[in-house]
Amino acid sequence: MGVNRGFESWNRPYLFQQLEDIMRGFSDSERRDVISLGIGDPDIATPIPIREAMAAEHLNRYHGYPSVEGRRELREALARYYEERFHVGADPTHFLIGPGAKTDLFDLPAVFSNPGDSALILDPAYPVYCDSCSFRGLRIHFLSGTYENAYLPPIPPSAEADPSVALIFICYPNNPTGAIANHEYLDRMIEFALDRHAVIIHDIAYADFTPGNKPSQGFSIFTRPGSDRCAIEVGSFSKPFSMTGDRIGWVYIRNSDLRAAWRRYRSNRDSGVSDFDQAGAVAALKDPAVKPIVQANMEVYGRRAELLEKGLTSLHLRPSGLANTPYAWFRSPIPDSRRATEIFLKEARVLVTPGAGFGPGGEGFLRATIFQPEASISEAISRLKQLSCFEPER
Repeated sequence: MGVNRGFESWNRPYLFQQLEDIMRGFSDSERRDVISLGIGDPDIATPIPIREAMAAEHLNRYHGYPSVEGRRELREALARYYEERFHVGADPTHFLIGPGAKTDLFDLPAVFSNPGDSALILDPAYPVYCDSCSFRGLRIHFLSGTYENAYLPPIPPSAEADPSVALIFICYPNNPTGAIANHEYLDRMIEFALDRHAVIIHDIAYADFTPGNKPSQGFSIFTRPGSDRCAIEVGSFSKPFSMTGDRIGWVYIRNSDLRAAWRRYRSNRDSGVSDFDQAGAVAALKDPAVKPIVQANMEVYGRRAELLEKGLTSLHLRPSGLANTPYAWFRSPIPDSRRATEIFLKEARVLVTPGAGFGPGGEGFLRATIFQPEASISEAISRLKQLSCFEPER
């Protein structure tokens, strides 16, 4: 009996499972005392109109397999969303509803690459990109983002790049850094992809998560010329609508050949997303009662972001990212981010995420979320101030 060779090389557990493993030795009382600023899971409940729409669907007509592409009403709502939000003309037939952005991001390399191909991945980045490519036997080339280059790493000249590049993963607003790409950078990325006949996968999970209701800097890659020939965009209802547990997102593909391949894969992989989840997503986009609730939630998140940023700044950790995401990306007080995470957890009962888990470029940094009440964030900062690992400002 054998195991897939890509699976054998993919020898690390999911990043956030590692954080849970650290706490296995904790007593129940110690676990209850932990303030978790680790995984990005909204703590404010899903808006009631969304929950009501899901409940009504489940009670009144839940039966049978859903459509693989997704409900027409939901895809039409997404097309209107793109037109109003991004000023992008969208065709409802170009959307396929999927079981959450994470699942789709993990599955896309199965369709649009072959073992032995290469992938370009922004570093640091959401670990699913790297893990999926490793699992499928792709070679990974990191585009090295740094604090100094604003996490917009140089794009290699097409003629000098690995000719086997099949995929390019990007995410803006970026998880974990909060970075935003400008039009010139995107245009160069698209030009590179077209030259190399590669597919760009753009993750926009945070396009509408704006703490404090500041104007969002999120964008669709389909605002840029040439993107319709090479790009795939993956979106999520999880963060702005607090729908992480409902597992629903979308994939938007304009290229008809790419779309047909993805549809064929999805029709074989599963039998569509549950109708009651889709009903909730329709309400999220169409019910006028949802928007003010989301705005009020973003005001809450804005106060938390301000509090967390102020606290981390007082520790001389140079936080960034909170304008565009629910994450503070900040310097680790010691070079080893995994060790720093252990110290925070074991000595202060504060859980953050080690930057090294997001790729080589994340080492020396940590990530913390705003998915805790203000009192808990204040308490976390107070606890961290007592740790001996903090040094004077560098």
